[in-house]
Amino acid sequence: MSNEAFNLVRGSLNHRRQAAVSAERVEPSQMEIDELFCERITPETPLPPMQPLFRMFDVPCFYRGELVADCGKAKSGKTFFLSILMATCLTEKTLALERIVRTDDAVTPGSALPAPPPLKVVWLDTEQSQQSTQEILKERIIPLAKVDSINDTFYAFNLRGLGFERRGKMVDVAIRAIRPDICIIDGVKDLMTDINDAVQATLIMEKLMALAKELNCCIVCVLHLNKSEQDRNMRGSIGTELTNKAFEVFQCETIDDSNVFKVTHTYSRKQKMKRRLYYHVNEEGLPEQLLDYQEQPRDNYGRWMSKQADSGVADDKVDLLRLFTSAMEGRHQRPYSELMAVALKKCGVVDSKAYYAYVEMAERQGYIRKEVHPETGTTWVELLDNSLPF
Repeated sequence: MSNEAFNLVRGSLNHRRQAAVSAERVEPSQMEIDELFCERITPETPLPPMQPLFRMFDVPCFYRGELVADCGKAKSGKTFFLSILMATCLTEKTLALERIVRTDDAVTPGSALPAPPPLKVVWLDTEQSQQSTQEILKERIIPLAKVDSINDTFYAFNLRGLGFERRGKMVDVAIRAIRPDICIIDGVKDLMTDINDAVQATLIMEKLMALAKELNCCIVCVLHLNKSEQDRNMRGSIGTELTNKAFEVFQCETIDDSNVFKVTHTYSRKQKMKRRLYYHVNEEGLPEQLLDYQEQPRDNYGRWMSKQADSGVADDKVDLLRLFTSAMEGRHQRPYSELMAVALKKCGVVDSKAYYAYVEMAERQGYIRKEVHPETGTTWVELLDNSLPF
């Protein structure tokens, strides 16, 4: 091929490439540009102030137009905390949670602030039976709020028997028809078929954020944490999306399998609470705040630590057989590292140095022995009246 012919072919190919690139590079229309600039924020953009509905320990929380996450392990008190929240919508204060009174209304100097009118609540229960929903309403929320009537302010719906598509539709219908101040979705995972479907999770979060913004309400989404003791992330793709999109996150948990519950403000885009809410359930089945409760601290791995400074000294009065039998949790053998985590967490061992001392004492007294697995090289601990599984 001659140089002239070659250059002609190359020029034709370059022209085609440029034409293809030009076809892909579509200039935005003026309408699209105007739509974009409608969303522009400047220091002078007139915006309404943020409106928190409540405060807890003097920190504003549960803002209108935002998503809030209520999370925790199974049976960690999530619904109890929701009951406290919903009761406070009907009254001025429940435990540490209190309503915020609007201050833009005229108030006579020296006079008490007027009692806030009840907030309009929508509670969408997707997890419990109809009987359980009604029982919580009658025997927990209304007694906590100490009110006689909730007909015009409180709307509870049980969506457990509906398919996920109808549940999603009913969420939209309930918020648009009732126009609540706060909507509680218990639980949000039931709006999707697969908790790990990233596309569904994104669509659900976008829909809820749009509803919260459009109707100026606070939407509270309830979701479980992962089952692992050390993993405190919310479950699945929906949990990842909720973590990213939520304005604030409240985490519920029990204290050492007792009747004491804790609520922690784990995240906020504005102001995070330093204090935690501790409460227990009284004989009437109602939560009561524990004002001076001192929780045994945990280390970075979630293991129980001493309330006092680490001494590193083992108590020679400790029942070693009971200690290691409890730490085995019904097993005859456990990996050494796993046993240590359980002992420090559940059995009240002061610190790691004390644990090592207890192991040596228990070995000397013939309660346990350590053996190295011949294949993996990991150290196991067994109660001496049994044999290792290898």
